[in-house]
Amino acid sequence: MLKKYQKMVNESIPMTRYMEWSIQTLSSTHISTISQLSPNINVHGTGFAGSIYAAAMATGWTLLKCWYDHHQFDAELVAAEATIKYKCPVTSDFECKAILDQRTPQYEKLTERLSNLRSCGFSQEVEIICDAKVCAILTIQFVFKC
Repeated sequence: MLKKYQKMVNESIPMTRYMEWSIQTLSSTHISTISQLSPNINVHGTGFAGSIYAAAMATGWTLLKCWYDHHQFDAELVAAEATIKYKCPVTSDFECKAILDQRTPQYEKLTERLSNLRSCGFSQEVEIICDAKVCAILTIQFVFKC
């Protein structure tokens, strides 16, 4: 499964190859990816904000794509809006992690609407971690279009 989604993301979002973004673990409820710092640095020698954002966005999208493929929903997944909060500089290779919490009213609404072939919005957080610290959090507003 990892290879399938890695290939799909690299082909549909080519910059992930150049960023050296790779999926470490993936299920329909959680994902962990890693990106190398060296191709993603800024003039200060720390993580370039655009690369951090792109890596986290690809991570969140891949998790939700895997989830709806697993459940065989017929929808198109698009990011409608996203906000990132930087807490500290990224100074080494960085991990992006996301968990799909199935115990929330938001999740229940999503599954009910998609089961009835109705579009639905969904908010997903992705943590950007380096040196065992959360350096940033990307909150993405996705839309599942039926």
